[in-house]
Amino acid sequence: MLKANRLAFVTLIASAACLATPALAEPAAAEGTTEPVIVGNPPADHPFGKLKIGMKYDEVIAIVGKPTSESSWCTGKQNIPFYFGDDRGHAEAWFKGMGKLDFNASVSMYPFRICKGSTPLDLTYIEYNPEATGEQPK
Repeated sequence: MLKANRLAFVTLIASAACLATPALAEPAAAEGTTEPVIVGNPPADHPFGKLKIGMKYDEVIAIVGKPTSESSWCTGKQNIPFYFGDDRGHAEAWFKGMGKLDFNASVSMYPFRICKGSTPLDLTYIEYNPEATGEQPK
């Protein structure tokens, strides 16, 4: 009798786990991941219209020009042991009359574990806004 109860309990748990698992045909989005985004609809002849997600910082600046203002910081992932992903830092560049671009950035570690976002690496976000002031939001 005890074996039959255990078997029924294990079968019940296994079937509940199968019901809670999403179907294999449906792609599941990983928690905490952000998809590359393009906001707005830049014209094809506009510098922002020539950009593609994943382009390197130097390629972007060659197309768009020097930003009006820039900012970079660490995301906190630099403190995870043995984490070598490219999203340990984040950088933003604002352009007057064009919008904003976001990049993954490398990080520099200073003594006493002070982190500073530094060199922008690759483009992850494009926000086209012809009324942009080019200044960082306060």
